[in-house]
Amino acid sequence: MHADRFGKTSGLTCAAGCNRCCVKKDIHASPLEFFPLAYHLVKTGLAESFYERLEQIPDNDMCVLFSALGETPGSCSNYAYRGLICRLFGFSSVPDKQGHYRMVTCKTLKETPAFGRLTPKILEKAPVFSAYYMQLAAIDFVLANEQLHINKAIKRALELVSSYYLYRRPGKRA
Repeated sequence: MHADRFGKTSGLTCAAGCNRCCVKKDIHASPLEFFPLAYHLVKTGLAESFYERLEQIPDNDMCVLFSALGETPGSCSNYAYRGLICRLFGFSSVPDKQGHYRMVTCKTLKETPAFGRLTPKILEKAPVFSAYYMQLAAIDFVLANEQLHINKAIKRALELVSSYYLYRRPGKRA
């Protein structure tokens, strides 16, 4: 993905074992970002138990995918199926009022030598947050713009994908 490539070419990397961005409780996302996760859960037969787990989580809790004992980056239990917000944060940019790009990142990354070496020319190569969200909106404008707490976004994606497969004609496979 573009963010991964930018991280490699710019030298930006998260510190080993860092998961500060994942332990925040105020992360918002769109349900559309989690369709791949929902599809994976439906196809592996884990959707129902995962949904029940989501039902038990209090509002505004940490992301259900966060696992303090996880061995994947950010301690994400489903790193391959994480949302767009998770993929872009730390390694993407937004234009400011003057049209200059600035990184959307955490304090920890801002304090690294690699961050200090970012030049405007390098920043131009960073993924632009709004460009990716516009691509998401091109898929489904309403779902892409429905910003929910991350667990509610995952739950809504699971509801939509599960409903789709529940009501498909028998014999049809995905």
